[in-house]
Amino acid sequence: MKNLILLTILISLFSCKMDKEDYIIKKFENLLGEQETKFLNELVTDLDLFLDSEYPGKKLKFKEYLKDISKSSVKTDWTIDDVKLQSYKESNLFGKYDTIYPDSVWHEGISFKINHPNHGISEELIPIDGQNKQILIDSILNLLKNKPLSVLTEASCFYSALDSVKQSDALIIEYLDAKQAVGRISQQNLADGLLSNYDDSKEYFAKRIYIINRYDL
Repeated sequence: MKNLILLTILISLFSCKMDKEDYIIKKFENLLGEQETKFLNELVTDLDLFLDSEYPGKKLKFKEYLKDISKSSVKTDWTIDDVKLQSYKESNLFGKYDTIYPDSVWHEGISFKINHPNHGISEELIPIDGQNKQILIDSILNLLKNKPLSVLTEASCFYSALDSVKQSDALIIEYLDAKQAVGRISQQNLADGLLSNYDDSKEYFAKRIYIINRYDL
């Protein structure tokens, strides 16, 4: 009788956990949008097919892939088909960007100043000349004047949807905090972060974070 009661309690607790996870995912997908959810799920399917081919026989294939990324030992890197990616980027799944050029560039002391006043952006670059050669100032100025900069005009709906469920998962909280602090995160650093919070139940969001972080500028 005691065993039956214990089993009933365990089943009830497991059911509550599954119901909570389902609710969190549904909330996330509702905010993400039907079309964007469809696109993102398709990308996850593509990633899973890649993992099946690269890690046959492995139980936690995505975890193995993250380990290889972390160690810079990936033999074959997963990529999205260019045509498919272009189609998806027309949706709200990825951010929208404008390409701008500096309004003014000048040399001052040992540094070069780059100004984009219309966008409130200023930069300062200090060139490194390891061979102690004379810096060709005019050439560098000309190069910087023609160097484009991508400026976000419309954020991906992925991040607002993710933010809405972040309190449910330390993995999501740490990722959003890191992104806010440094912007786009390198694949290796992202893999390290995802691995530090990894377990089976986190794969749904871990895979989607990996995909969007990699392809959203």
